[in-house]
Amino acid sequence: MKLLAWDTSSKTGALAALEWNPGDPRGIHGLRLVSEWTLNLDSNQHSERLMWSIDRMLQASGWKLSDIDVYGVGVGPGSFTGLRIGLTTARTLASAMDKPLIGVSSLAALARPTAGWLSREKSSPLLIATTDATKGELFYLAGRARHVRHCVALADGDFAGLWTRGVEEGVLSPEALLPLIQKKLGKTGHWTALGEGSSRYQDMWNELPQKRRLLSPHPFSNQVQGRSVAILAWEGFQAGLGRDALSVHPRYVRASDAELKLRAGLLPPGPSRVK
Repeated sequence: MKLLAWDTSSKTGALAALEWNPGDPRGIHGLRLVSEWTLNLDSNQHSERLMWSIDRMLQASGWKLSDIDVYGVGVGPGSFTGLRIGLTTARTLASAMDKPLIGVSSLAALARPTAGWLSREKSSPLLIATTDATKGELFYLAGRARHVRHCVALADGDFAGLWTRGVEEGVLSPEALLPLIQKKLGKTGHWTALGEGSSRYQDMWNELPQKRRLLSPHPFSNQVQGRSVAILAWEGFQAGLGRDALSVHPRYVRASDAELKLRAGLLPPGPSRVK
């Protein structure tokens, strides 16, 4: 089975080609990472580079588009523009080739390498993964490492998910996020922070006990890695989360500016909107 997956929820474009052959001794569980790319861009540049990157990755892997059995894509939360680009591309290719699409949490993909490391600790430290939500807010995932380690995607309507109770995703201001973290942390637990937000809003992070802060040993732990997106997509496929491509949607968490203006009646009437 050949799987192609990517995430464009942040400035990091992460892509990976993964091959699964249960009888192949070269990788754990028969998994083999065939190719992996990382592109550090502004989120609005993903439209210029994503298809080019997919084409180059296929060439580097010696694969054709018709060889792909399963597609995976990060559904957010994250940049509205980046998510639209990544999801539209995934939905189009998977639908055109009549292949299943697996939508995975972008924040769970960001957290996966560090969660795997921290889950070996007996105390299972609290892990907070964040990306910039602009407007003075953060998209966040927060939960104990041993729980985050098994998170792939939240349930979506009638579609099942693969998620562990106690792990939360959402969007909050630093002032609102701090008490949530403090409550989950308790008086004795250790913690670590990942992602764009870990180097911003220092006043918030400084309110947490610094002696109990753990630093991830993984390089590039603040960026989504293509292999993590692909691994989550593979786990989702094994769990039966494969869906018709057009039924996979981005997880925005909060309404866009256009939606808020529409609800407030601030948009002028158009061809389909009558006063």
